[in-house]
Amino acid sequence: MSKFFLIRHGETQHNVEEGVTGQTDIPLNRNGKSQAEKLADRLEKEDFDIAYSSDLERTYETTKTVATKQDLSVKKSKKLREMDFGVFEGQHKSEFRKAVDNSDVDNHFFTPEGGESSYEAGERFLNKLEEIKDLHENQKILVGGHSVVMKSVLMNILDLTGEYYRKLNLGNTSITELKYDKELGWTIIRVNDTAHLE
Repeated sequence: MSKFFLIRHGETQHNVEEGVTGQTDIPLNRNGKSQAEKLADRLEKEDFDIAYSSDLERTYETTKTVATKQDLSVKKSKKLREMDFGVFEGQHKSEFRKAVDNSDVDNHFFTPEGGESSYEAGERFLNKLEEIKDLHENQKILVGGHSVVMKSVLMNILDLTGEYYRKLNLGNTSITELKYDKELGWTIIRVNDTAHLE
């Protein structure tokens, strides 16, 4: 059985301003750096075997902050990046939501021009998790990711449609824990644990 600790990056200025960040490379703000330190303290005794992260700065810095406390290096992967929002990158979230609501497509499958759907992004992320669990059987694995792709992974595991997407929340530096068992497949242990920020 392999255990996965999926962590979302700390706060960025785009998060504060409700901007669509996607694959735009935005750094952590001061609060985001503080959140990452609190997350590192929270996870210090988890004794991870390996650490992976999206190659985008906000997530890599968050993951590295956690991994450094355990003398682990972090393997970067573009497959762990956030959803590509295409033409909506850098715009306010309300513009993207308006486009989704005005379409006749289930929002989990809505594909913005020049981008990918949240379903596709979730599949990309989950495929990387599958690859990682095959390489690190029976290990405890830290994975730095992003809100949309990780919510999409949860939806894909539970076979949920897009109507549930906005009912899921993953806060900055939240912990979402999964395990993989050969008989049961993927199991969700906890979601959006941010007790370290309270």
